[in-house]
Amino acid sequence: MLKRFALVVHWGSFSFGILYGLFLIGLGLIPDFANGGTETFQRVLSFFLGVFTIFAFSGLGWLARFVLVGKVHFLPWKK
Repeated sequence: MLKRFALVVHWGSFSFGILYGLFLIGLGLIPDFANGGTETFQRVLSFFLGVFTIFAFSGLGWLARFVLVGKVHFLPWKK
């Protein structure tokens, strides 16, 4: 039961990190024509924040699973 809960937490944080990270990366890559374009610094910051978000959420999910179950792989689909 605990292993399954840890796996759900790992998958949930991994999925949320990928979705939210790709959203932030998209904000940094897709130009904003409605507001006349955004500052280059904001776009670069959004891109790197998206990359950081992917690894941060994935890492926190892995950490929760590691604490609850023991030695596990960083990627949730690996055994």
